Amino acid sequence: MNNRIVSHNAMPAIIALAALIVLFSLEGCASSKEKGKPSVVTAPSALSGERKAISGEIAPYSGGGRTLVVYFSQGEATKWAAEDIADIFGADIEEIEEKKPRKANFIGFMLAGFQSTFKLSSGIKEPKLDPTEYDRVFVLTPVWSWGLAPPVRSWLALHKGSLPKSAFATVSGDTNPDKIVAAMAKASGAVPAAFTGFVEVDFKPEGRASYVAKLSAMIDSMR
Repeated sequence: MNNRIVSHNAMPAIIALAALIVLFSLEGCASSKEKGKPSVVTAPSALSGERKAISGEIAPYSGGGRTLVVYFSQGEATKWAAEDIADIFGADIEEIEEKKPRKANFIGFMLAGFQSTFKLSSGIKEPKLDPTEYDRVFVLTPVWSWGLAPPVRSWLALHKGSLPKSAFATVSGDTNPDKIVAAMAKASGAVPAAFTGFVEVDFKPEGRASYVAKLSAMIDSMR
C-alpha cells in the first residue's frame, strides 16, 4: 500500500521533471539567441532572400532509375531542400503528414520537444508512394530538441528493412547531423550511402555557397 502511495505521489514530480527537460532542450536547441526569432529547429522557419533555382548551380541528373524524395516540414527550410533534390533528379516527392495537425504554439512545441527527446513516434497518414518501387530515396527531417522528428521516425519505421539506396539529411539551427542520422539508420534498418546536415545560415543569401556544396556532395554519392 505504501509503495503505491509513494508511486502515485511521485507522478507530479516526474511530469514536472520531464517538462523541465523539454524546456531545456527547446531553449538549448534554438537556432538563434534572439528572443522571438523563428527557428528551423522547433518552429516554422523564416527564410530570407529570394529563392534561386538550383538547376543553375547543380547539373540535373541524367542517369537511369527512379528517385523518391520524402520529407516532413512545418516551415519552409526542409521543404525547400527536398524540392531542390527533386528538381535535380526529376524525382517524385512525398510530404509526410501527421494524422493530427501539430499546432504552432507553446503547447505544440512542448509536445514536439517531448516526443523527440524521448524518441517517440507520432501517427502519420498512409504514405501514397512506396519506396520499394524506386532505385534511390532521399529522406529529410527537421531536428527537434537535438533529435529526430517523430513523424519521420514513424515513416522510417513503417518501411524498415525495405528502403533502396538511401541518403539522409537533417535541417536544424546548428546541430551536428551524426546523432540524428544514426537514429534514422536505426529506425529504418538502412545504412545511408550519403548524408548531410543543413543549418539555418545555409538558407540565407550569405550561406548559399555552403548550401550548394552540401547538396552537391550528397547528390554526387547518389548519382
